Amino acid sequence: MRECDVAVIGSGPGGYVAAIRAAQRGAKTLVFEKEEVGGVCLNWGCIPTKTMIHTAELYRKLQHASDFGLNIKRVELDLKALVARKNDVVKKNKGGIRNLFKAHGIDVVRGEALVTAPGMIKVGAEEFKARSIIVATGSSSAQLPGLETDGNQIITSTEALELESLPKRILVIGAGAIGAEFACLWNAFGVEIILVEIMPRVLPLDDAELTKGLETLFKKRGMDVRTETKVKRMDTSKKGVHVELEGKKAGEADVDLVLVGIGRQYHSGVVTKTPSLGVQVGKRGEILVNERMETNVKGIYAIGDVTAKTMLAHGASAEGLVAAANATGGNERMDYRVVPACTFTSPEVARVGVTEAQAREAGIEVKTGRFSFLASGRAHAMGETDGMVKIVGDARTDELLGVHIMGHEAGELIASAAVAMKMEATVAEIAHTIHTHPTLSETVMEAAEDYFGVGIHTPPGKRS
Repeated sequence: MRECDVAVIGSGPGGYVAAIRAAQRGAKTLVFEKEEVGGVCLNWGCIPTKTMIHTAELYRKLQHASDFGLNIKRVELDLKALVARKNDVVKKNKGGIRNLFKAHGIDVVRGEALVTAPGMIKVGAEEFKARSIIVATGSSSAQLPGLETDGNQIITSTEALELESLPKRILVIGAGAIGAEFACLWNAFGVEIILVEIMPRVLPLDDAELTKGLETLFKKRGMDVRTETKVKRMDTSKKGVHVELEGKKAGEADVDLVLVGIGRQYHSGVVTKTPSLGVQVGKRGEILVNERMETNVKGIYAIGDVTAKTMLAHGASAEGLVAAANATGGNERMDYRVVPACTFTSPEVARVGVTEAQAREAGIEVKTGRFSFLASGRAHAMGETDGMVKIVGDARTDELLGVHIMGHEAGELIASAAVAMKMEATVAEIAHTIHTHPTLSETVMEAAEDYFGVGIHTPPGKRS
């Protein structure tokens, strides 16, 4: 029987980070992985999708090369070459994780792990003993009644990443992060898109003011966006998929392909298959944890998607650091108040903190500031004037409650806002911080100035 101090089950962005931190703290660490090092994020999620989205953005921009003083006669998409590049990017990143494991003396055990008792793990016939166990088994696309995928004509994001030719028309179910990102990706490459969302707007978790603007942009680019609508029935044939829709924008559509971009199943079987273990799970199968990432069973921690907390790669990494510290004698807690998020649509939509609606629902007297990318010199220089920054603050104290950005590089811009919130900055402190000119980061400062009604580049009649 092999023994270790910390056993990490799963090597995604939560698991591999937890393993490295545990090893840094002097723990003998083992990682258990049944599929690919790097998990969903690296192999079938964040990294491959953003690799392809980057190419889509280049392609979109090159369609208007003459606007930038470039004479490019012809730009063609080579999807097979793009898929090959995506695979190469994934391969290099996986190699990086393996090298980090090797450098920290972390061994990887291949196979499906099962926690049989506190401190005990089984892989096949082999048993392992660990002082602490960190479960980082993640989630995957769920098969939903009436929306079952076949991997051929009705697919998930996993199959979408391997397409080596694009059909003429695709219906995307769900305008959350997955659906909206693929809709933008394929739209850039000239595919006809029908985007269906049961909620009243696209990206329903983000600030309504920004996402209404995003929906308008989607429609300008030719997407058929149908909110407050859902799929009633799908029938496949050699010709494609016939779809019946019900709701606000009901109707029928014939498409070549359907992407199901909703529904996740949590991989908690690693503990639930041993009922006597007694690890508590929620109604959806997610593992329940406290702010120290502890389950109700001493010595067993859980992080990442399997806990259904943030459903974000960087959220899982942060949880991994907390769990690793506590599994090795530390005393850390996860701070969910400051977890930024970004959806890599075109343009990107990023957020940190609460939305205006959430703040008002909490009974807070709210004050807001806004700044349009149309008033940014750098945005004009880049040809990226679609978007805005919105700041939400406490009107009584000017405490920064949330920052919401729709625009080019929003995912990069939101990091400074997250730092400000972590440092408990006021809106005034952002407004008084000198930002480099000309940069997109100035838009955040300008929104903070608008919050106080003194924005230099905001016309008096358009103040918030």
